[in-house]
Amino acid sequence: MRRLAPLLVLLFLVSSFSGCIGGPSVTWGSSDGEYSTSFSSDGSTGLTTHSISVTNKLASSMSRHLDADELGLEGCENSTYSISGWLVQTKIFDQPQTTNHAITSWMVMEMPYGEAQDVEPGTIYVSVVNSEKDWSSPNQAEGIPIIDGVSADGKANEFPHRKWTLLAIVPANENVFDAALQMTANQAIKLNGYLAQTESINEDQISDCQIDASSSGWRGHFVVTSMKYGDERIVNADEAYVAGDIPVIGRGLYTTVLLISIVASGALYIFSRNQIILNADTQAQAMLSEQQMRAGKSAKHEAARHKARMAATTKAKESEYTGKPTKKSSAAPKFDIRAALAENTPGASTDHYVAGSSVTSTDEAEAMEDMITEMQEEQAFEQELQEKGLRNIIGDMPKGGVGSKRKTIATKPHTSRRESDTPEPEPKRKPTRRTRKTRSADSEPEPVEEKMEEEVEEPTTRRVDPEVNDDGDFSDFSL
Repeated sequence: MRRLAPLLVLLFLVSSFSGCIGGPSVTWGSSDGEYSTSFSSDGSTGLTTHSISVTNKLASSMSRHLDADELGLEGCENSTYSISGWLVQTKIFDQPQTTNHAITSWMVMEMPYGEAQDVEPGTIYVSVVNSEKDWSSPNQAEGIPIIDGVSADGKANEFPHRKWTLLAIVPANENVFDAALQMTANQAIKLNGYLAQTESINEDQISDCQIDASSSGWRGHFVVTSMKYGDERIVNADEAYVAGDIPVIGRGLYTTVLLISIVASGALYIFSRNQIILNADTQAQAMLSEQQMRAGKSAKHEAARHKARMAATTKAKESEYTGKPTKKSSAAPKFDIRAALAENTPGASTDHYVAGSSVTSTDEAEAMEDMITEMQEEQAFEQELQEKGLRNIIGDMPKGGVGSKRKTIATKPHTSRRESDTPEPEPKRKPTRRTRKTRSADSEPEPVEEKMEEEVEEPTTRRVDPEVNDDGDFSDFSL
């Protein structure tokens, strides 16, 4: 439908300008494929004689060409013959099958010119079954006249019937030649010209130099020097035929009005379309609130995003169907314990704790970090006690998290049986504790040395107790 509408508009315009831009199918000239005549008059003998030289090279075969073939003409009392009536049909013989002097053939119902101007187009018609076979030459045709829907009495091969003429038109000049080729049917005409001397006509068929076909039909070649058509428009050697001429206003004014109407129609269409769009926007703003307008815009954007997501999903499925492996990460995401322990700001984002991913920290992850920290501290403290040989004699192990206070280790003095043996007090020393922090199950531990300044109080006096053996086994030692 989108292509059909411009085509229909183009056909409409072409039909409107067909009379203005159309031209004859046959050109005037003396070369091959052309037609021309040369009309002449001779009055040297005191009696004016007329003749015409015809050149017809339209036939495909050169044997049917005419090259300046002379025809003697016969006038009416030093004047021309005339024939008038209603032009019904025309035919151009641009590819003649015989040697022809005429260029075109007209079917005319004979009547006075003024009476012919009152005829309604379409009321008079001639039915020709086959235009190629039944209209074979300019002065030979077979047809049945139909007037007001009633067929005429007689056979088709008897055409022209009574009141009808079949004229083989031979133009005497180029202007008449153009008119003979481009003249449209269904209009009143009046022709002036000469009869060929080879044509026969009865005296009762001529009345005041007017060919009268009221009693019987007439056919023959007619050399036209001038013609009147339509609203008494004249074509002769001085007046050219105007193709597509419009009565009253003329062709130029008609063409101008037609072009203005086309441009105005396009401008009105554009203006009306813009007005409709503006009115629609105004009405939409009046009926919809601002929130609804924003919702409508959001729905539009969401539809666009949904379309993009669907396109991406379809593309991903197509890539899966191709069987080509997709590139994936070679290592699984790891939890970065060092980054977690290095974070000092409370409530900070912990999405960088997992290496190679963007995992968001949750409450469960933070609880897991605290528990891991406590386990690491306990493990380091137990390791330190093992190095000092105190692990098996400590019953109550302090458990604390980050920032918790540890109890100082103190020895309880023992009662010795030999109170006289008093050992000398030993100087206080600061023990060095080595702790190890582990990053994660996958990362390698790094040793960290920390010096815990814990003062261990040594007993000032030593008493001999029979329960203590020589190996230094203490059975009563408390923190």
